[in-house]
Amino acid sequence: MGLEYKVCRSGGLFMGALSDLTEATAVDRAVGEFRALGRESFLLKYGHRPSARYFAHIDGLHIDSKPLLSVAYGFQYPDRGPLEVRFFSGGEESRRALRRFGHDLVELPLSAGGPSVVYGKIPDCPAGTVFKNRREAYDAGVHRTTQAGIAGQAEGTQSVCLSDGYSDDEIQGDLITYTGFGGRDANTGRHIADQKLEQGNLGLVENYKLGRPVRVLVKESVLTGRRADTEYIYLGLFVVAGWSWGMRDGFKVLVYQLRAVAGDSITADETAETLTRGEETPTQRRSSTVNRIVRNYEVAASVKRLYDNTCQICSTRLETAAGPYSEGAHIRPLGIPHNGPDTLDNILCLCPNCHVLLDGHALTVQPDGTVLKRGEPAGTLTVSTAHNLNFSNLAYQLEISTGVSNLGRGGVDST
Repeated sequence: MGLEYKVCRSGGLFMGALSDLTEATAVDRAVGEFRALGRESFLLKYGHRPSARYFAHIDGLHIDSKPLLSVAYGFQYPDRGPLEVRFFSGGEESRRALRRFGHDLVELPLSAGGPSVVYGKIPDCPAGTVFKNRREAYDAGVHRTTQAGIAGQAEGTQSVCLSDGYSDDEIQGDLITYTGFGGRDANTGRHIADQKLEQGNLGLVENYKLGRPVRVLVKESVLTGRRADTEYIYLGLFVVAGWSWGMRDGFKVLVYQLRAVAGDSITADETAETLTRGEETPTQRRSSTVNRIVRNYEVAASVKRLYDNTCQICSTRLETAAGPYSEGAHIRPLGIPHNGPDTLDNILCLCPNCHVLLDGHALTVQPDGTVLKRGEPAGTLTVSTAHNLNFSNLAYQLEISTGVSNLGRGGVDST
């Protein structure tokens, strides 16, 4: 086992073995490509099957062990190409190889509820704590990966890190616009593929559905604009207030709205001002400068009266012991990065089910009023002549929902 004979490009034979993999940089390149492309695209690119039992545990990621080592071998020996996985074992042989580079091999079943997965607060680590580097934040348990921006799984995401590289990340008061992971070239940082709703990206959506907080770590340079500022600041707990699809470099990216949890966080822009003044970042404080969205509740009341609390999508009218019930649903979301208006032309009267499906991007409305449910026609939007609806907002909602509506199967169930 572990031996392989191939015809090299010069026409002769050479013997290849996993023990020949000796360069840590080759392994790092393979890990970087796995992180940039995502698991599915990485395996597809190199023609590998998913691992059924053994995984490399690297910086909070579980990576199929044999495919990872095979690709790393190819990076070290580009004239030979990846080592065929049938010539070495995914168990002890892979374990020995990974140990040479300081990595562990873990065995299924994998669980998001393991002892290393912690949601919410970290003891003795309040918001405002400063770390010299990502390793310190890792050791403290704040962000359990030293490279990836998201520490999480499909079942849930524990933390995110804002660092240099994503120009469309935005900070506004207690709101942060955060871009998902995957699809980027490890060397140039440009997108080369669509991001996928999987792993930590899907975990952030699960956090959104459950109302579960996520820890936010940020590099100082993101706040100050000074690349010489290399320390990391723990901003505390944030909730995922919304999510959608966007475009970058011609490819789809996932965009999340993160909102600071009062009392358990400090706001990024106020921290930036403190750092710019050359002051130390205080810990365990409640931020006083926030950017709360003030909703005009009369607008929601107006649309409910206009439709007599009847859903504009499914025509359901709910009767409770306290009278009819419906919800005002904003079409173009409020807050960054969408900045939708809190006006009657940007709001629908919906039942709770349709409201959740709209916010979850499973329901969209085409310009002619056709309602699509996950890409399939599901009726026609009812619009009163007295409701001067802005259809450009519906077009915007359709645009940011496209990636989900066309899934058809797999991915996230927005219901």
